[in-house]
Amino acid sequence: MIGGRLKTAILPKLLTGARDGLPLDAIGATDSLQALALAAQALRFDRPPQPPQFQVEDVIADRATIMPDAARKLLIRLMAGKGQASLSAAIVRKLVERKLRLHPFDLPKLETFVKAHAEDLGAEALAFSEREKPVAQKQNYFAPDRLSDENWVLATPVVKAGYISGRRAIDPDAARALVEAVWKTEDADSRFRLLGAFRERLSEADAPFLKSLEKDRAPRVRALSQRLIVKLPGFEGSDPALREVLERIKVSKSGLIFKKTVLTLELPATVRDHTKRAWLNQAFGPIGLEMLAGALSLSVEAMIAAAEKQTDLLLAFFLMATQDGRLDVVEMVTDGHLPDAWALVDATDDEALADYNQDMRRAWVAHVFRPDRWGSDTTPWVIRRMAMLLAAEATEKMFADVLRSKPWLALRKPNAGYDADIIDDMAAMCPPAMRPALRTEFAALDSAKTGNAILFLDLMNSLETDHV
Repeated sequence: MIGGRLKTAILPKLLTGARDGLPLDAIGATDSLQALALAAQALRFDRPPQPPQFQVEDVIADRATIMPDAARKLLIRLMAGKGQASLSAAIVRKLVERKLRLHPFDLPKLETFVKAHAEDLGAEALAFSEREKPVAQKQNYFAPDRLSDENWVLATPVVKAGYISGRRAIDPDAARALVEAVWKTEDADSRFRLLGAFRERLSEADAPFLKSLEKDRAPRVRALSQRLIVKLPGFEGSDPALREVLERIKVSKSGLIFKKTVLTLELPATVRDHTKRAWLNQAFGPIGLEMLAGALSLSVEAMIAAAEKQTDLLLAFFLMATQDGRLDVVEMVTDGHLPDAWALVDATDDEALADYNQDMRRAWVAHVFRPDRWGSDTTPWVIRRMAMLLAAEATEKMFADVLRSKPWLALRKPNAGYDADIIDDMAAMCPPAMRPALRTEFAALDSAKTGNAILFLDLMNSLETDHV
């Protein structure tokens, strides 16, 4: 008995009560209800119609080594729920560093973690995170060492920007040609990331492309292109941002015998304390340190010395040095003029450090956050801010300084109030050699708040074992 005949000839008769002469009589189904039950059972095994075409998914090739079983169990215990962001990011960095990937069976158990870091966890994780997206919207994953001029544009935005940055270091003209060819098809975030790669090896040949971006749809792309244009070798054009800043900087002389230059910044009357930092970033951000110093007929060092009593101007120089990657100037400003610079950094600085590698971030954090200068009134949240901007393991000296700092020692006092996230952040930036010391510190703290951090340290040890 086939399904089609059941549906068209037999079932309608059964439902209307007319069942004489049906094939069901031949198998002894004399009761109407029994006949209906038999018909329903037969329909359950009816094969569905064959689809007109099949969609064949590409084979996912992920050649990274699967993480060891011991680490898998720890990761699931730690990240199966709502994992702390700093711990998640640190785990991903370690997996990338050790060239490890998640076990395919663990992907559903770690879905939140996988979706948050899919671009960095490899091809399998990315495919899993996008399994419900339409085919046209899915991203391709390429490990950095498998990218070429032919397939780079198919990678994720972060990987694409990294590839173009590498190409700029070898052949800047070829890199620019690759970007120009796909520019109109990239979204704003990708365009901004690709343009960031042009900071290296700028030349006059980049001028036509950069000037073509003056009407880009994204404001931050326009701002970055303007900043790059004024840095072009031999640039002699008008810089509106520089002109506006110079109109607000007053140059004078002081001293009876030895005259020295003094710079004074006049803020707009509309700028209030809570908007001052944003204004400084917006006004001084598009200008390079060297260009501003040149316009004032001073060296960078002399310009900073001339603003020694101008906190707002020093903060502006600090922001400019951070954007220029001038760590020597960051150190000069924070060491001699802004000893509490950590209190001045905020969320907007994350973007300024986007192009920093781990060594640069460590150096920047070491100059800005000085744990030996933290007082008893410094909030422990400074540790959270430090870990967030570091986004890497600290140096042993830097971490030892934090363990000796007053805000950290304050957590060990009876009834000290603090959030478990601070403990997790300490674990995230703990270098391997300092883990035993940190475990000893945890013994003096509330065990209810150190559980995740201890699990994380065990996980890091497991991922770094020799058998991996």
